[in-house]
Amino acid sequence: MPAPMSRVAVIGTGLIGGSLALACKSRGLADEIRGWDLRVEHAAHALDRGAIDAVAASAAEAAAGCELIIVATPVRSIPAVFREIAGVLKTGAIVTDVGSIKSSVMKAAEEFLPGKVNFIGGHPMTGSELEGVEAADPDLFVNRCYILTPGLKCSPEAFALLHRMVRELGAMTLSMEAERHDRAVAVVSHLPHLLALSLMNLAMRKREETANLFYLAAGGFRDMTRIAASNPSIWMDILVENRSPLAELIEDFTDGLQGLKAMLAEGREAELRAYMYNARRGRQSLSPALEGLAPDVYTITVPVEDRPGVISEITLAIGALGINIEDLELVHPLENEKGLLRILVRGRENAEQAVAGLKARSVQAHLARAETI
Repeated sequence: MPAPMSRVAVIGTGLIGGSLALACKSRGLADEIRGWDLRVEHAAHALDRGAIDAVAASAAEAAAGCELIIVATPVRSIPAVFREIAGVLKTGAIVTDVGSIKSSVMKAAEEFLPGKVNFIGGHPMTGSELEGVEAADPDLFVNRCYILTPGLKCSPEAFALLHRMVRELGAMTLSMEAERHDRAVAVVSHLPHLLALSLMNLAMRKREETANLFYLAAGGFRDMTRIAASNPSIWMDILVENRSPLAELIEDFTDGLQGLKAMLAEGREAELRAYMYNARRGRQSLSPALEGLAPDVYTITVPVEDRPGVISEITLAIGALGINIEDLELVHPLENEKGLLRILVRGRENAEQAVAGLKARSVQAHLARAETI
């Protein structure tokens, strides 16, 4: 467990920001947490819940002198927050966010944040239809995927520290490049949200034709439309910011629906059955990242230069393979100015795949069995 940070700022004290604050407090990861929210009453509620220790008058006041700054505001407001806090950040501070889009956030960090700080993009793949700090839960991140997109200027020590903190929250970490992240979440998160909205609006139109239609809504309809109840303001930012990948996916999905329409219209039962079985097999293979993996842990040792960007190159290469990093540690440079990056991966197959992936990029990597995590 990492030593607690002396001072943490949470900018945006809603569901995710409030849950992160509560999680840090309950797990002893922070001695003091300052909070700020554009809506003063939200920060006051966070204080009442014990998520934060003090309410700041501004985002800059919250961030001043803090070791870790968590920006948990809507995606399109993040650049403005970066601009406001840039001048008060201490050297070596870690700045992270929780936005569902990473490309635009990474660009804003590069543009507005000073080079003396470490920016690491973050995206916890969790949430709720409920809103506000009243619905915050310190266990919201347990067994959930938490994606990290380290900036090229981020130090290895800073990344390792945030990585360990995220693991202490109970989350599973995955490192991804920003553009790859945005394309991936468009498939598994953003398009499903649009489909839920579309189905719900279709049902509302059809309700005018069929009395008591909603009384007939069974589990399938309820499951598929559950996320349509999410906060429209938050989702407006997400969908607009990721509109390019989504436009392509909508076209692909529409083509698929046209194919289904043709199968039904022409009575092509064999094709329809195969289509259904293929989807069934895919759904049955959907499982938590660690399910089915061997309990043994392996250490991958990589000789590296102690320089900004090295942590990004290595972890993103492993993340691109879909492999979760359990923990990592940078052993400080030796006399030849080289260091050793030790990465823990669960399951021999994953570890061997990670080593092969690194070697394919001309990165030296050595595999050994680890005794403990």
